[in-house]
Amino acid sequence: MRKISMFAVVATLAAVGFGMWAVSSTDARVTSVGQGIDPVQLMLNAKGLATAEVVDYTFVFH
Repeated sequence: MRKISMFAVVATLAAVGFGMWAVSSTDARVTSVGQGIDPVQLMLNAKGLATAEVVDYTFVFH
């Protein structure tokens, strides 16, 4: 009986929490398309970045 009532309490709290989240409104700002960082321009203008050499020993047989 104790497990069933604990399950009922948890299920009720989860349902209430989900319901409150679903009906809540947000005041988040949505940026326009013209603003922000353009990843293509970042990749095109990237110069002088550090490079790392990776030695691949996958097919070394002794």
